[in-house]
Amino acid sequence: MLSLSLRGTDGAMGVQVRTARKLAGACCAAALVVGMAGTADAGAAGRGGRGHVTELLTGLSSPKGLAVGPLGNLVVAQGAFGPPGPVLAYVLRGRDRGATPITEPYSLVDIAVSPLDGTGWALGPSLDDDGTVHLFHQLADGQIVDVIDLYAYQAGDPDPVDHDDPPNPTESNPYGLTVMANGDALVADAAGNDIIRVTPDGEASTVARLDLQTVSTDHLPGFPAPTLEAEAVPTTVTIGPDGAIYVGELKGFPFRPGSSNIWRIEPDADGAWCSVDAPDPTGDCTLYSSGYTAIQDIAFDDRTGNNLYVYELAAAGVLAFEEGLETGDTPPAVLLQVSRRRGEQRVELAAGQLSQPGGVVVARGQVYVTDGIFSDGRLLRIDG
Repeated sequence: MLSLSLRGTDGAMGVQVRTARKLAGACCAAALVVGMAGTADAGAAGRGGRGHVTELLTGLSSPKGLAVGPLGNLVVAQGAFGPPGPVLAYVLRGRDRGATPITEPYSLVDIAVSPLDGTGWALGPSLDDDGTVHLFHQLADGQIVDVIDLYAYQAGDPDPVDHDDPPNPTESNPYGLTVMANGDALVADAAGNDIIRVTPDGEASTVARLDLQTVSTDHLPGFPAPTLEAEAVPTTVTIGPDGAIYVGELKGFPFRPGSSNIWRIEPDADGAWCSVDAPDPTGDCTLYSSGYTAIQDIAFDDRTGNNLYVYELAAAGVLAFEEGLETGDTPPAVLLQVSRRRGEQRVELAAGQLSQPGGVVVARGQVYVTDGIFSDGRLLRIDG
């Protein structure tokens, strides 16, 4: 079973993924409804919110992974926190528009497509069902290669700022995935607080580590300490229009809204240090943008790079989201369009129309997201 806990036993850790299900050989797929399932007008609610939500697919099983294929079509993975489902190719144009399964049902945490050769990469449970998460690479001929056991790598690469009680510096939770222009994969490890580079032949190295940050507890009435040190909890990694690596974080306990950052890391970095309080003297990791809440995914405009899209768990953060999961009434997710040309102006898109966020991508100048990763998963187009 896959489960998500946004708090560890001491309330200090970020997303924890556990699995006891095979990647391959799953008995059945989730129900799938293909087509234009409806359109909702989000109006102007929220912080300057705008945009329409068009449902392209519904009935998906925990569709966290979302990527753009080599022809500009969408690739949707399923099963991150629910039953396995096939990877889907969603054709955006032409007579064959719609979704086609392109794999057997898998349980995948995230998925990416290589800009070098169009091959697919994925994070998912090991084939021998041992509870670890591996990085897989599907070659051009369809062969799936088990590239690396990421738990084993982190066992030899302990987190120097582990904040668990009791300590657990070798804990691993591979959560975000992208692929560089040279074909190397990048993994954001939410428990290891680092970014790992993996070559197609399985050579791994730590590109960057994310430091603790002192944050206020003023959002927790009566909390005995005015501040706490919080872990960064990197949840997403992508390549920017300048070829650099960009990382979004959730920010661990006390889960203060507005405390999440986006980091810019040089593409050739090795062992960079991402810190608000003690910046990397080499300059290989710098603070790109801040003031976000529990980031789940980020994506740049695929044409100009002038807009960054930031997909957040909920406006009130992790604690509100967890409470909503328990009551069955999860709060809306937040999708921000951040304009670098307008001094980082932030506009909320589709306010109130999204929940339980998965991934965000931009294809052919159009924004797409998945949501409902703990309920009825959807693939959506955000218009206007």
